[in-house]
Amino acid sequence: MINRLATMIKFGIVGVMNTAVDALVFTMLAALGTPALIAQVISYSCGVLNSYWWNGRWTFRDARRQGPNNELLRFVITNLIVLALSSLILFLSNNILDLNLVISKAAATLLGMILNYIASRYWVFRVVSATAPYPNTDTNERSVS
Repeated sequence: MINRLATMIKFGIVGVMNTAVDALVFTMLAALGTPALIAQVISYSCGVLNSYWWNGRWTFRDARRQGPNNELLRFVITNLIVLALSSLILFLSNNILDLNLVISKAAATLLGMILNYIASRYWVFRVVSATAPYPNTDTNERSVS
């Protein structure tokens, strides 16, 4: 329980760092005259890369992760799905439910953080059982007893 709480706190700290990276890169690019949409894509991507680096090396640093094979791909897929779902929540809450934009953004961000944590913990940076062999060999082979 304490270990899971520590992981959640680390995930939150990395999230704050990602937001700072995103904001700083966006601000610098905008100050240089980069169009807002291009600045947004670049700055968001920098935040995602920061997230992958810190979550993989600190937040979910378990010694028996399933290995780096496809980890980056799973991370990108997760972030694209979370981005789509949080954008949908933002749109629905602001435009359909007519909630304040700040409240809508907060709700979308909170939902995104929860979904991202669940996907990161149980899919992207999944920990294998301590009794299971390291995954990297033929998993289709069965032992005959």
